[in-house]
Amino acid sequence: MKRKKKKTSFLSLLKGDFFSKQQNVKYVPFLFLIVMLLLINIRVSFYAEKLLKRSIKLEYEVADLRLTYITTKSQLMQVYKRSTIENMVVKQGLSTSLIPPYIIDINEE
Repeated sequence: MKRKKKKTSFLSLLKGDFFSKQQNVKYVPFLFLIVMLLLINIRVSFYAEKLLKRSIKLEYEVADLRLTYITTKSQLMQVYKRSTIENMVVKQGLSTSLIPPYIIDINEE
């Protein structure tokens, strides 16, 4: 006499019929392992997505900071020009000397 193999359907697994049979109890640890691996996979994929969003946000922030750096550097170079400095000190009563500087040399003998 041939024994018919019963196919276990997904619906019987959800109903709990699969677990109620004594011969299928040995598969329970394996099913828990599969469930745990699925949960870990979901967690890792969410974490990877979070890291990707953070990376994109940081790239935009770096680009913004680079533009701020270039703008600030340009403004600073504008302030360092001789004509700008002369205009700033004229308000304080100072002016550019027309006599060139000379070296003071002291020889001790």
